[in-house]
Amino acid sequence: MDTDIQYAGEFFIKELNIYCSSGRVIDMKNILGLELYENMFSTSMSGNLVFLDVDNMTENGPIIGQEYMTLKIGTPGLEDFDIDAVFNIHKVSVKKGVSVSGETIVLSFITPELLRSSRTRVSKSYTDTISNIVEDVLRNVKYINTKKRLIVEPTAGIRKVICPNDHPLKFITNLATEAISNSGNQNFIFFESTKGLQFRSIDSILNSDTIADYSMGDVGLLDGKTVDVEKDFKRPMAMAITQNNDMLLNTVGGMLGSKIIKYNIYNKTYETVRYGYFADFEGNNTIDSNPVYSENPIDEYGNTIGSFSDARIHLHPVSTNGTTDVQHTNETSSYSYAPIGTSNKLLQRQSKFLELTSGISISVKVNGNTTIAVGETLNISVPIVGKQHEEGGAFDSYYSGKYVITTLKHQFDNATKRHTTEMKVTKDSVSTKLPIDSQSLEPFGGDGQKVEIT
Repeated sequence: MDTDIQYAGEFFIKELNIYCSSGRVIDMKNILGLELYENMFSTSMSGNLVFLDVDNMTENGPIIGQEYMTLKIGTPGLEDFDIDAVFNIHKVSVKKGVSVSGETIVLSFITPELLRSSRTRVSKSYTDTISNIVEDVLRNVKYINTKKRLIVEPTAGIRKVICPNDHPLKFITNLATEAISNSGNQNFIFFESTKGLQFRSIDSILNSDTIADYSMGDVGLLDGKTVDVEKDFKRPMAMAITQNNDMLLNTVGGMLGSKIIKYNIYNKTYETVRYGYFADFEGNNTIDSNPVYSENPIDEYGNTIGSFSDARIHLHPVSTNGTTDVQHTNETSSYSYAPIGTSNKLLQRQSKFLELTSGISISVKVNGNTTIAVGETLNISVPIVGKQHEEGGAFDSYYSGKYVITTLKHQFDNATKRHTTEMKVTKDSVSTKLPIDSQSLEPFGGDGQKVEIT
């Protein structure tokens, strides 16, 4: 860590200007605070800026909710990782009532790409790889026209795609459901972080190197102003397990079992594909090597919670002849186009999304720095609570391990000069295989008859 930094959580505002519709530029460095939100399942960043208006800036600007805001903020010693972005202010609200000294104003802002997308539509046909189509929509001056860094994972297969007058960001989100990378990765998502606009597979995120290590048993001081800055950055200010598996939600949502009926409108046939959580687990790319559920039988027939594919059913029409899209390929075509791949990966995709949105989650608050963003991974060690019953260390093998950052909030408090980061981190698997009890049906007598337990 660079010696220029004095304490963990220190930050400095290099630039914070508001460009009003009147042409006036207001320097807003003397704010009360700023919050910046990132979400791995959202196409844009958002945030709030809070300041005390003692000079009637909202009228003199005027600040009316259609301004641009430039922000450049960073951590001392990490200048290469400054947050440097332009935002659109879209809402102005008064946090507290008018007083003699002024009023507290809250400005809500979003990234310009979201506003541009809401104002424009794509009505165009494409013949290209999905990754090239995504890049064209984002760079095209008629649509998003972004100058931001793009992280686009190359996709396989030339596709013929028609966008039927849809908003650009929604079109890209829909393309994510069909994309497959050159290496066979699927489960693509499209999101924005402080690192740029990203169109990539969840598999590539889960396989990425971790950026930090935290331990729930090593909670730091709230002020963060201690001598060892490097240790303070690694020490969480607060940490709690906020969410665990919901078997009912995961059953209804199709995470544990589902099926899809593919009806081929070309050769008038259909095929039923089933997904089972345990049966298909090894074929999925996961953080760890074991399921988060036990494969215990739940009835006298030996069924597990992953044996019921009728929990969620999909019907999807296809038009293929082997691996060729017959809608856009004929005998005179010079190229065979790849068919839509939704039906081949829908079941696994919906399971993966449920794993990351409703699975094992931990809320972490740490001394902030501008290198952390959603879509990255970190290690968390959770100590064993109470008496340790077995050999093997002082950490919980179920909750400890690698996590992916799914949501994040940067909070900059200008009064205390403190930057804190609150994250929700999630994992889709565990490092230790859960035990299987062959006598688990005994409370029901093995035949469905309830037996009183004394």
